[in-house]
Amino acid sequence: MRAIVVALAIAGAAGAAGAQDNGAPGGSIRVDIPPPPVPGGARKQAEHAVREGLADPTSAAFRAEHVIEVESVKHGFGPPIDGPVSVVCGQYASSDGKGGQSGYSWFFVAIKHGQVLWADVDSGDDSPGAGYYGCKGAGLAS
Repeated sequence: MRAIVVALAIAGAAGAAGAQDNGAPGGSIRVDIPPPPVPGGARKQAEHAVREGLADPTSAAFRAEHVIEVESVKHGFGPPIDGPVSVVCGQYASSDGKGGQSGYSWFFVAIKHGQVLWADVDSGDDSPGAGYYGCKGAGLAS
């Protein structure tokens, strides 16, 4: 009987030790914090930023838009910008000025505290640019 109690105590201690090890260094407890919610107007604000640079802003059509909230973002060779920062990526098409619609091009817009930090908008020439590479770096483009 004593052997059974000792065996149960050892098994219980091993189980408790295993439950405490959750991959955090030094035996501390790791708590995964969900990302903050994305502000509701981020998508519309990004679309407005893209439209501002178009010859015919009313002709813009958007697709494949993704919005995420990140802890920091980097632009060019400068230092990272602390967040939370809303990142909006997607594709847009607009009038080509000849009565037709251009092909879809990529855009990447960074927004912090309701202010657009920058908007990288690729031209309609089907070659990838800063908009596409920004979205790809954020994991939002294939």
